[in-house]
Amino acid sequence: IAKEKIAFDSWKYKHYFEIKKIHGKNITVICLLCKPMVSEYSTVKTSTSNLKKHLDNVHKTTKLVAKLDTQQSLKRLRCDDEDNDDDDISPAANKKCSYIMQSSADAQKSFERKLLNFMIETIQPLDIVEQPSFKQLVEGPNTKRTILTLPFRTMRTTIMVCLADIKSVCTTADIWTAHNKSFFGMMCHWIDPTSLQWVSTALACTRIRGKHTFNVIASLIDEIHTSFSLGDKVVRTVTDNRSNFAKAFKEYGFQEKEDEEAAEVDHKFGLISDVIDQPFQLPKHQHCTAHTLNLIAAYDIHKHLSCTSSTSAVYRSSIAKCSAFWNKASRSCKVYEVIEDNANRKLIVPCVTSYNAVKRVMSIEHLSIVCNEMGVAKFKMHEITFLQKYCKDIKFPAMALDILQGEEKCYYGYLLPTLLKLMDCLQHSKVDLKVATSLPDAIITSICKQFALLLDNTEEAMLAAVTLPTFKLRWLLEDKHEHAKMVVNEEARKISSGAGTTLPLQRQESAVVCAVSNCDNFFDYHQPAPQAVDVIADEVNKFLCDNDISLACMSKYPNMREVFLKYNATIPSSAPVERLFSLGARVFAPRRNRLSDEHVEELILLRYN
Repeated sequence: IAKEKIAFDSWKYKHYFEIKKIHGKNITVICLLCKPMVSEYSTVKTSTSNLKKHLDNVHKTTKLVAKLDTQQSLKRLRCDDEDNDDDDISPAANKKCSYIMQSSADAQKSFERKLLNFMIETIQPLDIVEQPSFKQLVEGPNTKRTILTLPFRTMRTTIMVCLADIKSVCTTADIWTAHNKSFFGMMCHWIDPTSLQWVSTALACTRIRGKHTFNVIASLIDEIHTSFSLGDKVVRTVTDNRSNFAKAFKEYGFQEKEDEEAAEVDHKFGLISDVIDQPFQLPKHQHCTAHTLNLIAAYDIHKHLSCTSSTSAVYRSSIAKCSAFWNKASRSCKVYEVIEDNANRKLIVPCVTSYNAVKRVMSIEHLSIVCNEMGVAKFKMHEITFLQKYCKDIKFPAMALDILQGEEKCYYGYLLPTLLKLMDCLQHSKVDLKVATSLPDAIITSICKQFALLLDNTEEAMLAAVTLPTFKLRWLLEDKHEHAKMVVNEEARKISSGAGTTLPLQRQESAVVCAVSNCDNFFDYHQPAPQAVDVIADEVNKFLCDNDISLACMSKYPNMREVFLKYNATIPSSAPVERLFSLGARVFAPRRNRLSDEHVEELILLRYN
């Protein structure tokens, strides 16, 4: 026997009433809002219009809260219609209400079934249904195009608003290839003027078609810079050492000013330069220092150890045994368990530099026992000694690499002190070496060769380092302190005169002297005028003598702060844009390679930003 349905049971305001009795076709309820008075009201089983009228007339000042029931929501909408003034509902209307209720229940079951299929097929965690973003997703229908487009436009607008007030920015660019498609990525970095901390944002991850020639790359860089209205704000663009990037900046990049003689001759005779009229001009180019150090560690050191007669044999044999060790561990679960039991850690498979990987092998306490159980050749004593010395020398380039590829705290001022400290550490490490004694000199030679342009023209890098509170003059030799102070003074004066932020103290003092002499010329003893106080030099000296190495101290030195913002705007490494591509590998996965190019870019940029 089917249970008789009562409209009151599925009413969204039923929690304001209490059922007293059911008699025939009617029910009697007590209004809980009227307490302590006892107010009884009667209504038919198939309608709640009388109770709704009571709430509207007697409790119209009370804010009613509806408690919904998903199984009966559509039925309640029909039963609570304010235009329905009749107490009785026709049998046809009652039948229609029951049909709607059944359809709602079927829709709920269908949704739950589809949700379960989604959870199973995508192997999602079960608690995903508790996430607020998931609840917002299922509240209402929306298209994929609308979901991505509106936030993407808002994100671009927000970035452009943030960049509008920034004077100097740096961009990093790289090309990423996955699933037979190539994408050109670019990020923008700047120092927040208030907190003096790095801020990074992803500008583009657009599809690049055809060959990756220098003119295509140059056109993309200029197009992205123009679309975000960067203009002359970009002080440098950082890329890796690929030839196509280097040629793009060589052909379209910023050209240094001609020497005065050539300019004077051209002006005298009215000569026109034969340089081709370029449609655009790229900013200055900065090679990625992390990539350069990687090249030194991967190729220059390998070439030196392989070609030197005293180290070639032991280097080749020891690295070959390490390679066999890594290959065996990565292919066998049983071998992995042996390493886990003896070393209590997992091996590191080398990628570019093998410092961490070799160091992990050398950290195994019972290496001979592990080699026996793995079935690989044992390391001889002279090979172990060589690898230990090898790790000691490679440790310094690896430490410098970790510093320079940082994203949050690595200012341009870190570059020159890091390179000089690296060469100094390598020079001192030669004292204790008995094996591969020429390796430190080989690394120093490679650094001088790869960073020749930077080490020959150190003025900008020096200004960036001296204005960084972490270094100031500590990293320089004493005989170069005066020159550094002079360069910082000159740059501070240029910025100060351009910004108009400082008031010359000499003008104030002379005004006071004139006022005194005009009062009474009789007592004019012709005393020497007070010496002018050089505000800029005084601020520079106080800054350099301040023991505070935190960025917060820059608030006390406004002119030094402006020099800091100007010359530390460049980031030494292009590692951030490579991190963007690491995120892209999660979005543009093998099972999602049919995403459109626009969707790929929107998903990557929205997720990163």
